[in-house]
Amino acid sequence: MRYSLKLAPLFVSLCAVGAAGHAAAQAAPEGTLVGIGIGYVPEYAGADDNHLVGAPILDHSFGNGFFASTRRGLGYQTAAGGFGLSAALGYGGKRDEHKRNFGAGSDDLRGMGKVHGGALALLTATYQVGTIGLSLSTAQALSRRDNGSTYTIGASTPFYTSASDQLSFNASAVYGDNKHAQTYYGVTATQSARSGYGSYRAERGFENINVGVNWNHAIDARWSVTSAAGLTRMVGDAADSPLTKRKTTPMVTTGLVYKF
Repeated sequence: MRYSLKLAPLFVSLCAVGAAGHAAAQAAPEGTLVGIGIGYVPEYAGADDNHLVGAPILDHSFGNGFFASTRRGLGYQTAAGGFGLSAALGYGGKRDEHKRNFGAGSDDLRGMGKVHGGALALLTATYQVGTIGLSLSTAQALSRRDNGSTYTIGASTPFYTSASDQLSFNASAVYGDNKHAQTYYGVTATQSARSGYGSYRAERGFENINVGVNWNHAIDARWSVTSAAGLTRMVGDAADSPLTKRKTTPMVTTGLVYKF
């Protein structure tokens, strides 16, 4: 597989909401995180090749529940009695028909046209059952309605904890509506004539299942490293799409974070 080093846009992680599980929505104490992250991820959902992407990490939680983050968007979160709720405004969904220095895109998509990114409403509900965190979330398209919306169910649980390290297992499944399925996995007659792919109608349903392991390592009171490794398995109409070159793809990310 070939790979290339690229710098992702500010809200790149919001383009794949639910791709590797969900953090619980909870009222965080006031504080700021800054850092840099890098990931080895598919060029687009279902791509044959992976590439390296980098992204800045900026995250500020206000004491009243509001937050501003390159990872979570702009929003508000709260928690009570094991339940958590989060609502945020983010940006995502962009995909190019050729390789780009920013975001998702591949030469395998030539003739498919550009999918423009747009504003997203990110809503998450969580519930803690013992050590298991359950989540239900959605990314609703606001400005680019043709991009459609997704719904994600997820679960995570720690399996090793020490003074400086925590490892956890997570799993999630992503469901896309008709618009989302057709935009990212379908091929219209016009696109077929330009790209050479056969026409394909993708309909709503589960699009992928994800499993992974997260590792948080505290270097000291301020510095920490957060890493994740996982697999995504395409299912349903997304798996059968002519655009899907690999049904199972790996993803590895890591980030160095400073807290103050």
